[in-house]
Amino acid sequence: MKLEYKKRIYWLLRFILIVCVVNVLTGMYEVFTSNYNVIANQIIWRGARYNWDGNIYRNIDELENLSELPKECDIRDIWAVASYYAKDDAECESRLRELENIYDDQGEKQVIENILEHDLGDDKKTRMEYLIVAGILTKDLDKGTELLNTALNYCFDRDLGVLGYKRYIDIGDKLYRKNEKVEEIIKAFEILSKYTVDYMSSAEKILDKDRRDTYIRHYFSMIQLFQTFSGIEYFDNNLISEKSYGGDNKKYIIRAVKSDSTDISLYYRMYKPFIKLGKLEIYGRYKNLDMRVYGLMIGSLNDRDVTDYISLKYLSTLTFIRRLNHLEATSDIFELCAAYTLVYDTDIHLIEGTAYAIYPTYKIFDYHGYKDMVDTKDAIRNFNANFSKGGYFGEFANEVGYDENNPITEENFGERLVEIFDMRYRCYEVLGEEYGYDIDCITLDLSGKNR
Repeated sequence: MKLEYKKRIYWLLRFILIVCVVNVLTGMYEVFTSNYNVIANQIIWRGARYNWDGNIYRNIDELENLSELPKECDIRDIWAVASYYAKDDAECESRLRELENIYDDQGEKQVIENILEHDLGDDKKTRMEYLIVAGILTKDLDKGTELLNTALNYCFDRDLGVLGYKRYIDIGDKLYRKNEKVEEIIKAFEILSKYTVDYMSSAEKILDKDRRDTYIRHYFSMIQLFQTFSGIEYFDNNLISEKSYGGDNKKYIIRAVKSDSTDISLYYRMYKPFIKLGKLEIYGRYKNLDMRVYGLMIGSLNDRDVTDYISLKYLSTLTFIRRLNHLEATSDIFELCAAYTLVYDTDIHLIEGTAYAIYPTYKIFDYHGYKDMVDTKDAIRNFNANFSKGGYFGEFANEVGYDENNPITEENFGERLVEIFDMRYRCYEVLGEEYGYDIDCITLDLSGKNR
């Protein structure tokens, strides 16, 4: 009997040793392969998500249950937007009146809780409800992250394992997985993005500075929140553990914090399976992660403090900084609103993943007061004209990789982002270094000018 127990202990120790070795090797593998993590495997362009397939970015979204908004609808007023979903629909109208009463009597937080505590539907009413959630979060973001954290609490469910029961001994921190409400909130931000982009693209300059700034803040907050929930959807397909932050001793599944700047940090503890046998997954060590969603800037990037969070001792950090330089230079040339998401391990300061959010600017953004502001639409049109046959730089088209039979458009800008990065860099090499041109002029109107 004693021999039998010794054998069991022996095999148990061997199993523990194997688990430890696999964990160590997995950690080493992640460090050595972290350079692949700097590729932005997902971007958001003009309100749609694109995933990298190894060659180009492909649009993965298809909007449904949209209601047409009249031009005069104020896209900042989410209740006005929602009213067009309730038009000629008794069920939506009744639900909208109910939510408006909750808003008037109890406030925004109770509206969000009332919507998210219900099971998901798949109809026009559900779209309207989640559009209201997206609108409230957008309007509130300037005040802090209380409502954002309220919404995040409803985006995760306890993990019950393959057999519908706990796969672990329930004596430590509880484990969670994200649920389908994350994707529904993302769809709401996609719809809100479409409405906002449609409005911005047709709006004229707003001379009143305060009114113009409210539209710009709405635009920026909407994009940053869209990027936040898209990051959760894309990066977090694993188990999340409750964790305490700070001195309040309260445990959070995921905690959003907004710094003194415009950045949002989402802190969480994630477990990744290191052994998968069909539906059976064995989890080992966890990672303490921060998903930092940077605030947007026009024609630039908020990237000055990036090395405060990721270590320069990793090759992936230098590669990531070079990629940010491409994004920033392209944003400058094409007058883009741009930001990025950085997911990193807070213990070893190693990159876990990245993503971009890029949107056009429009005439309404003319905060400089220029008579003839060049917005993104103008910049794209001028770039095509300058490198087409007979254009100011037409003779350099082949050298920079431009094909006038396949012009850049707002519609294909997202899927061709890496190609556009390359063309801009070749413009720098050919026009800037070889011929001494200021490449900022490649997106200006140079028609009728001689070299």
